[in-house]
Amino acid sequence: MLILITGGCGFIGTNVALKALSRGYSVVAFDNLCRKGSESNLEELSKNHNFVFIKGDVRNYDQLSRIKNVDAIIHTAAQPGVPASIEDPIYDFEVNALGTLNVLELAKNNGKIPVIYCSTNKVYSCEVNEIQSKIFDNKRKWIDKKFILGIPEGFPVDSGGRAAYSPYGCSKYIGDRYCQEYYHTYGVPTVVNRMSCIAGERQLGKEEQGWVSWFVYAKMVDAVINIYGDGKQVRDVLYVGDLADLFLKEIEDIDIHKGQVYNVGGGPNNTVSLIEVLEYLSNLDQRPYRVVYQNWRPADHLVYVSDIRKVSKYWQPKLNPKQVIDIIWDWAHKNRKRVCSIL
Repeated sequence: MLILITGGCGFIGTNVALKALSRGYSVVAFDNLCRKGSESNLEELSKNHNFVFIKGDVRNYDQLSRIKNVDAIIHTAAQPGVPASIEDPIYDFEVNALGTLNVLELAKNNGKIPVIYCSTNKVYSCEVNEIQSKIFDNKRKWIDKKFILGIPEGFPVDSGGRAAYSPYGCSKYIGDRYCQEYYHTYGVPTVVNRMSCIAGERQLGKEEQGWVSWFVYAKMVDAVINIYGDGKQVRDVLYVGDLADLFLKEIEDIDIHKGQVYNVGGGPNNTVSLIEVLEYLSNLDQRPYRVVYQNWRPADHLVYVSDIRKVSKYWQPKLNPKQVIDIIWDWAHKNRKRVCSIL
């Protein structure tokens, strides 16, 4: 099987590509190499003889349309950050909305091949913050029993004008919705994965995107860590290797998964607050960390936990947040030069 991975030299794309290659699949990575660290990921990927790289941009359909004879697409290319979307919403729209439409057209025009889409929990607006919560020690928890297991796929994506999404949430939802429509209208077998907090090695993250990795790197080089809010906001962390397993499973069993929308994250058993991550890092490195508390950012969720019961019929997360942090910590210290190049 030949798999096209858009954004194939990014964080998720690289890890998915390496997993696919390890299983004997062939991979084409399509990437514009705009993000720092992508070239070092490409260097690592290029050591595999079943790997091909094509430099291009998902905003350009002519570039995409030259790709032929692939059996499936994993669409990871994106503008991945909320702050960047607020700063430049036009670029954000072009990459996340138009880029996804171009990928779907490629799939439709090449035999209706499967498309696995990386959506986001940001398609659920700040209406999530209306769920009743309470602070317990260093983390917030929902106390509304309806959401003890997390946010389900049926949670409203339209707040009726009451809550913000961020431009990023809007552009990703356009892609999300188009994936669903291309399945229903054209028969393109799509799978939508609304992802929570993904973390792991090769995530050359900065504070605006990839916060778990950024905390590790900042601790390693003694950089200032900005906390937006009180640090007690909670996310469910999912290891990128577990996510890669899911994507390949969706391709391998596409007749089961086509047309589905899944909330994908660590789930209620793998939640962590920002402060808890800092506390755990202090166990790995006794030096005091430098933290500056800032105002809350627009459209931030106070708590977000994925209800993964639907996808858990076929797949389960394997690693917990501490194990994920340990992996990032070890990888960062072994690749210190690579990490410092993006700081």
